[in-house]
Amino acid sequence: MSVNEKSDSVETLTLGPGCFWSFDAVARRTPGITSSVAGYAGDHGPPPNYEDYLRYGRNPQKFVEAVQLTFRPDVISREEVLVFFFQSHDPTTPNQSGADRGSIYHSTIFYADEEQRASAEKVMELVRQKLGQDIVTDLRPYAQFFVAEADQQDFYNQNRGQPYCRAVIEPKLRSLGLDTD
Repeated sequence: MSVNEKSDSVETLTLGPGCFWSFDAVARRTPGITSSVAGYAGDHGPPPNYEDYLRYGRNPQKFVEAVQLTFRPDVISREEVLVFFFQSHDPTTPNQSGADRGSIYHSTIFYADEEQRASAEKVMELVRQKLGQDIVTDLRPYAQFFVAEADQQDFYNQNRGQPYCRAVIEPKLRSLGLDTD
């Protein structure tokens, strides 16, 4: 099923939460989300290589780290997925996710159609009101999604002993009431 297709049983959302490692771990533990894939979205290809971006800060096409989710709307609504998205990162700081800095970490929602856009606008306004301040999350039409390198997929489950997983992802999972096992 392409990102622009919907069925009564599943829907796809592409979200740029800053760091894809953290949000992927959240998504994999959220009931109703059936698939979570780390990657890059925001422009037409090719995306930056992860290691080159870290080493040189290259991101000429304004890609962001993103997670493409497939979920069952009969279990979790689109709006609930978007609320988890906002709870999983700080949408008030541009081009930053925790200690990670750069345009690849900018909070972004990619909408595939007007329904997704309207849902995103609704939830963004609720988040603004709840936080009592502006959010910097971009709302952009979906262009293309590129799957990240194999070692970036399911990072938390594959690297639980890594300091980033213990210091950043585990506390985030606990704060959202999600299992760390």
